[in-house]
Amino acid sequence: MYETYMYHPQNGLKMNLSREEIKTAVTDEKNFIWIDMVDLDDDDIDILSEIFNLHSLTIEDFIMANARPKIENFKDYFFLIMFSMESHDKEKRKINTSELDCCLGKNFLVTAHNNNISPLNIIKDRIKKQSPIIRNNGDFLLYSILDCLVDGYFPVINEFDDMVDEMSDELFSDPSNETLKRIYTLKNEIMYLRRTIGPQADVINLITRSEFPFVSQANGIYFRNVYDNLVRLNDIVGTSRDVVTGAMEAYVSVVSNRLNEIMKTLTVITTLIMPPTLIASIYGMNFKHMPELTSKFGYPLAIGSMLLCSVILLYYFRRKKWF
Repeated sequence: MYETYMYHPQNGLKMNLSREEIKTAVTDEKNFIWIDMVDLDDDDIDILSEIFNLHSLTIEDFIMANARPKIENFKDYFFLIMFSMESHDKEKRKINTSELDCCLGKNFLVTAHNNNISPLNIIKDRIKKQSPIIRNNGDFLLYSILDCLVDGYFPVINEFDDMVDEMSDELFSDPSNETLKRIYTLKNEIMYLRRTIGPQADVINLITRSEFPFVSQANGIYFRNVYDNLVRLNDIVGTSRDVVTGAMEAYVSVVSNRLNEIMKTLTVITTLIMPPTLIASIYGMNFKHMPELTSKFGYPLAIGSMLLCSVILLYYFRRKKWF
């Protein structure tokens, strides 16, 4: 399934072209065609190979899922793999990304993807409203798509950054096993983000620095904006990575300090109980000749001695700031 948008300087915008119309339109260099393919089928693959004459390796990349962004330069086009970032699924603890394959030639742009990609829908709406982005050649349309794609990263990254802040607050207020799980989950997501955003910045940087035959010098400067945004996003993720890495060490320290406080409290309680226990055990031996046993004040003295020892020890601990 695919959507087509064709622009001609005299005839204007035309949409929803048939296969034969696409085949005819590609031969006219005045036409510019954008074809967006969703869930490639055999007919779509035939269009890629027969009408656009794409290399078999490019078609293979269109069909197979790719794990990393990349760019390849061919004689009649260049092929680009980027990723959109749609949302952050808190329940599944996963950042949802979708692969977007782009192929830019002299008078055509082919995009392909399996999932719905919101930035593409935004660009299509702009074109339908007579936006000039499709009139400024394919490189500017590609830039517009990539710019909208990367702009969609910011809400997700900001939400993710807020989650890191919440985790940090929880870490120093009431850490638990769930806090540790969140730290490890965030760490894994950060690694995924680094593997996604960093290579994309490198790919766009190649477009800004190298000479690609279908990216004009005038429009090439726009790709620097996309590159700058990716670098900024990568810096934000890098900061979050440092926070999460420090959080793992802090969690161990917080848990150790909590354990030390518990041990200190138990030690103080044990120490306070020791004198009364010692006194009670002495007078619990039931020897016959123990004067205090027959004394009228024996019991009050024993209890008083127990309380006095406990009070003296408690005062000593407080003075030493041990408790």
